[in-house]
Amino acid sequence: MFLLARLYIDSLLDKRTKAKVQCVLKNLSKGSEALNDAYSEAIVRIDRQLPEDSALAKRVLSWITYAQRPLTTGELCHALAVELGEENLNYDNIPDVEDIVSVCAGLVTVDEESNVIRLVHYTTQEYSEQIREKWNPSAQYDISSTCITYLCFNTFRTGSCLSDTEFER
Repeated sequence: MFLLARLYIDSLLDKRTKAKVQCVLKNLSKGSEALNDAYSEAIVRIDRQLPEDSALAKRVLSWITYAQRPLTTGELCHALAVELGEENLNYDNIPDVEDIVSVCAGLVTVDEESNVIRLVHYTTQEYSEQIREKWNPSAQYDISSTCITYLCFNTFRTGSCLSDTEFER
């Protein structure tokens, strides 16, 4: 119930007049479809952002929903910083976690204890699985291309590390 309330509040964030707030409030869904409607509205808000913000949100949501295990913020930020065709990670290309969360329209959160970035609720994963092929059809290709690019970085060309110190470096 609190999740739905939060999504509804997020839908009001860009409404600047009383009339616009009242219009949104009047059209809020009730009943069993309310949560899916709130998720759909969040996706619409993501799509209406500036093009780069929208693209970042799609990438973030794709990484989180396709991941086989929870991702830390560091892992996700590094994945988002990979540029196809490059041979090294550009540390100036690593996005801020706050920016990642802000472009995702309330659909992701960071667990401060574990530093894991995740969807706000298990139902968000279910909803994402229903729409992800249509909403972001190239996601699996993009993720696999990023992984291949990362594994081809110069730092991995020397083979396995012989010590913990070398591994950490």
